[in-house]
Amino acid sequence: MEEYSTSKVIRSVEAFLEIGFKLAGVYITYLAFNFCGEFLFEGDFNSDTLFSLLMLPALYVLKTAHVIVSPYFVQVKISGIEVESRTGILTQRLDKLNLKTVENIEVVTTLGGRLFKYSTIYLYAHGSWVRLPFLKKPNQIKLKIEAKLNTINGN
Repeated sequence: MEEYSTSKVIRSVEAFLEIGFKLAGVYITYLAFNFCGEFLFEGDFNSDTLFSLLMLPALYVLKTAHVIVSPYFVQVKISGIEVESRTGILTQRLDKLNLKTVENIEVVTTLGGRLFKYSTIYLYAHGSWVRLPFLKKPNQIKLKIEAKLNTINGN
């Protein structure tokens, strides 16, 4: 099986920035509601209640912080008959799909992926799918997979 390189540092930075922007959004919401509360209720407004209400969304955002380091634990391998994706930090997930069952290929590219030339490729088969995350040179890999599919299907 041939192993393909994945974007690690750039994807981690992108995930870090995404979480930072979400937390900044929660903070801006806090400032806006705090301003409105003080303006409308003058001295009777207690910002502690507002702060406690906005802690839940902040904790929800921080719960996904593992995506910052997850690109360092991704392996993608493709052979002539199957694809394999191994992901996970503590709990590892091995996902395999036989190429002769592939019906559709989807390439998902984030803004950072467009700038730094990496994407996630999804291969769909009847009743299953496999995710090949953060692949460098995704268009070349997609063409290789399509060529293998044509060889397997006799086209």
